[in-house]
Amino acid sequence: MNPADERCMRMMREILELLKSSNQYEHVFHLIVDRLGRLFRCQTCAIILLDPRTEYLKVENSYGLSLTFRKSFRRKISTGVVGDLFWTGKPILIESVVDNPQGSEELRLEEPFGACACVQIAVNHRTLGYLHVDSKEPGALEQRDLSILQAFADFAGLAYHKWRLTEENMRLDRIDHETGLEKYVSFLERLNESVERARNFGERFAILIGDVDNFKDIAHTYGYDSSHQLLSEMAKMVRDMVRPVDAVGRFGYDEFIILRANSTLDEAIDFAKALGRSVAQAPFTEKQISSTVSVAVATFPENGRTVDDLVLTAKKALLEAQRSGRGSVFHYPHVWYSSDVALRDNNAS
Repeated sequence: MNPADERCMRMMREILELLKSSNQYEHVFHLIVDRLGRLFRCQTCAIILLDPRTEYLKVENSYGLSLTFRKSFRRKISTGVVGDLFWTGKPILIESVVDNPQGSEELRLEEPFGACACVQIAVNHRTLGYLHVDSKEPGALEQRDLSILQAFADFAGLAYHKWRLTEENMRLDRIDHETGLEKYVSFLERLNESVERARNFGERFAILIGDVDNFKDIAHTYGYDSSHQLLSEMAKMVRDMVRPVDAVGRFGYDEFIILRANSTLDEAIDFAKALGRSVAQAPFTEKQISSTVSVAVATFPENGRTVDDLVLTAKKALLEAQRSGRGSVFHYPHVWYSSDVALRDNNAS
């Protein structure tokens, strides 16, 4: 092992020891950005997370950014390179700003850079944010650096997830009390059981992910209390529409995920459309707020034979539904696997 590799391993062990002994994710974040800043001699290193209440990105911790910039930083998830990173998890590498000026401008933080790399921070298929590293010098970041950055990003995700588990006591309480839906960790247990049962007995089932299309506008127009009440009422509507054999979990702040047992793709699509119509026709809260949902559908075994495949396929389908316009339902064709596409992309590169 060369000296550079040994140094990297020492830094990783240092972060891992802190992660094992502490529930304070801020300490882990600080150590990550500080050590990466030294390791890559970068201009900027930042952990950027999604605020689930506002759906804006925020700088959670950083190296090389001024306090003024950090406080003022507030960006939406675009449909460009950052949007693709969020939905697909594919790392971003710009070895020279000349090669990708548009992507470079979207990724730029406080100062222009010569090279940049960003990797996803995610836990249990849910994207929390991304890790950003840039350098003034073109060519300072290479393809081989991505695996190191991803390892540090995974440490950040685990630290944040560990803190959230502790704060919400998720292992002891299966219900999300804001919506009455199952917490995602509990829902994930059901989904794993469904995959195992489907493999053993040849069963079929579907998962659907729904997203409230205009939630940010509702929160901005009517305030937090009304937007929270809308989520609660919509969640009750979804619970009332599913069958006793189905399950509904909270996937994101304004997203829900449904496990529909013994369902074909066509049946799941019909249910998704019926759900969309019910939401569109219902007035929510005493203020009679109108809303719509975008819904994605994925089925076992056509769209995946593992939990990872099914959830990733549904997440990609949800992005397509949102791109199609409010109230849309999207599904991929029969025998369409998200991992197959990722594998083909990797082979092509």
